[in-house]
Amino acid sequence: EQETITTIEVHVKGGNFDKKFYWRDKDGDGGANPVIDTIELPANTLSLLCDVHVYDESKIPTGDITEEIRAEAEDHLLVYRVSGVNLSVAYNDRDTQGKNLGISTIWTTSNPSRGTLNILLYHEPADKANVTDPGGDVDFDVVLPVKIL
Repeated sequence: EQETITTIEVHVKGGNFDKKFYWRDKDGDGGANPVIDTIELPANTLSLLCDVHVYDESKIPTGDITEEIRAEAEDHLLVYRVSGVNLSVAYNDRDTQGKNLGISTIWTTSNPSRGTLNILLYHEPADKANVTDPGGDVDFDVVLPVKIL
């Protein structure tokens, strides 16, 4: 069953930094454009923990799809594509077979810059080691602007 994904929450924390950023499209595909936060991160920071949460806010109560992704970890992979910004992303969680999952990642920033972060959720990827093109179906594909200050 294909869930409706309306909201991606990107929760970044480390040291005295703790912020949540959102990509929201409450009416789903078509209709109004999504509301997208700009991720603003401190420069030259190691080991920021990032947890992604996936929701269906079209339901009452809101459906938390994150736990289903975690429960079916072997069938899912979150991929992070960084463009134009001094940000690196490293996987911090694995499925039961020891392969990347991507709900939890570690972020490192360097010099101030601006760019984008593309987050994709693959369902039934053919090759979880290939984060460039793992194959499978894409459950969501969102782009958030990023500023390193």
